[in-house]
Amino acid sequence: MNLLRSAEQLLYEVVSWLVFYPLTFWRCIMRPLAMIAYAEKELTRPPEDQFANNLSPPIFLFLTLMLAHTVQTSVFHNAAVFEGVLADQRNLLILRAVAFSLFPLFLGLQHVRLSEQTLSRKTLRPMFYAQCYVTVPFVLAADVAIMLGNAKFSWAEPVAAAVFLVGLIWYATALTRGFKVHRNTTTVKAIGQTILAILVGAVCFIGTFLLSLLSGSVTTVAS
Repeated sequence: MNLLRSAEQLLYEVVSWLVFYPLTFWRCIMRPLAMIAYAEKELTRPPEDQFANNLSPPIFLFLTLMLAHTVQTSVFHNAAVFEGVLADQRNLLILRAVAFSLFPLFLGLQHVRLSEQTLSRKTLRPMFYAQCYVTVPFVLAADVAIMLGNAKFSWAEPVAAAVFLVGLIWYATALTRGFKVHRNTTTVKAIGQTILAILVGAVCFIGTFLLSLLSGSVTTVAS
């Protein structure tokens, strides 16, 4: 009976993603600041009542990466082929999740510092969760740009560049507004914090993948 009940809960959880994933994504695009406040507020509620109206931010981020990874390998048929530990697609997906999670992590650290709180797992968690929401649209734009950039069409590279640029501008704007509204910073300081977060996140993201090459060589295949 317990096994059937667990299966029932798991099935409902999975199929509910079909409804709440697009709803959460739409809300993140249209109301990023509201979603930041929502994530921070939800973590003050009892665990069983948290994120009843949207996907949990880390799950939302991981599902986005899993969806992009699936489309890249099964539809566009282009991917980097690793040797060693990362030859397993599951390990590669985990690496991508960790690498992209560095963006909300560093943003969370900045928000903890600006709010003058003592850094701890308890104070960092709501900041990290909140920044996961606004990071997902940028992550999806970056993944789509990479897929289009590897496609064999004359229009692919310009469109890929445009998609990435739109995603980056949206992300930078959302982060700047977030620093201004939620941390009461000036516009200049908010822009500086945004540039710093994106640059540090990008450097660490690239560094993570460079370190992964130590497990073996990598080649790119495309069809």
